[in-house]
Amino acid sequence: MRVLHTADFHAGRVLRGFDRTPEIHAALTEIAGLAVSERADAVLISGDLFDTANPSADAETAIFDFFLQLRAAGIPAVAIAGNHDSAARLASVTGLLNVVDVQLVAEVTADPAALIRHVPTRSGETLTVGALPYLSERRLIRGADLLGGEVGEWRQKYRQGMDFFLNHLSRGFQPGNVNMLMLHATLDGAQPSGSEKTMQFHLDNAYTVSEQQLPATAQYVALGHIHRPQQMSGAPLAHYPGSVIQLDFGEGGEKKQVNLVEVSPGQPARVTPIPLSSGRELRTLRVPLEQVEARLERERERADGALLKVLVEAPKGTATAGLKDRVLKVLPSALAVELSATQDDLALPSLKREGLSLMELYERYWQERRGALPDSQRAAFREAQDAVLSHVDGGQGEEEAAV
Repeated sequence: MRVLHTADFHAGRVLRGFDRTPEIHAALTEIAGLAVSERADAVLISGDLFDTANPSADAETAIFDFFLQLRAAGIPAVAIAGNHDSAARLASVTGLLNVVDVQLVAEVTADPAALIRHVPTRSGETLTVGALPYLSERRLIRGADLLGGEVGEWRQKYRQGMDFFLNHLSRGFQPGNVNMLMLHATLDGAQPSGSEKTMQFHLDNAYTVSEQQLPATAQYVALGHIHRPQQMSGAPLAHYPGSVIQLDFGEGGEKKQVNLVEVSPGQPARVTPIPLSSGRELRTLRVPLEQVEARLERERERADGALLKVLVEAPKGTATAGLKDRVLKVLPSALAVELSATQDDLALPSLKREGLSLMELYERYWQERRGALPDSQRAAFREAQDAVLSHVDGGQGEEEAAV
């Protein structure tokens, strides 16, 4: 059996006012073509079909056209909702998508069988997919409650909750089938792109899954959520295919791909990455203030369709009035112009903020102004963070900080 694994489409993404949906649509058309040329028996999509909970009409067109292309080629698909998707909105179209042979698992219901999908394929073998949509801690507890899980003792223990679901999914595997697991989650040790680093809510240790929790009976674990392609485990074999285009300047320079998984019942899977060519390159230029015009003039000659962010380096306190106009006059295609001030205090390792979680940032803020952070204040901050997460998971989408 040959299965094409992809994830993190983010249809509807707007970067600094620039709509990336046409590029994403082109990437999905490329992927549908690869599914045909690589003789895929099925396609797995591991969440974040859309970038927001209320996507544009063009974003919906991109996704549904992709599914129609697969249907025209006779290739079935299984998809799950990610944290950017509105689970309720996707759940409303699952019946329609079934008509075009797309099995979409948007949310956990009281029906335990709804998370186990069996896909007959033209290879003559059946693909069984344990499909778990994105679950925040709040959603996980509510879903486990619906399926009869004892949640009282682990209400704040995300991993124990995930154990409940992963065990449930693995019980649905069939010995004579190809058995795969599909998750939209963060595994320990995952290396994010710069775009995910701007949002730490779902990447800190409270919301990760250990590779030891993955059921050994899964022949392949199709992951989504992290935008950088990478293998996370060898037993069972687990991969993030990554996003389908460079979505944010933090992903600049990354090569995008889909994964072709070749596997037979009861046999180890083999994964072959297939590169994608769609999407414009995102490039960040660092230019000294005194060389703005000269350096950008050279860049304009070789921009070759890339989307650019310009970081102008200048000593702290330098007058920079009209800087953006100077840059755009030479390089009107620049999406962003930012000042990168040279400051000794920001160069000190002890004051760098990159890679810190929200709690660590808050503790540093409190320490600098009032001393040690009291436990009561730490608990209050956690409660506020959980409230924000509940708001995000309630259908508002995940807004990434400006890079």
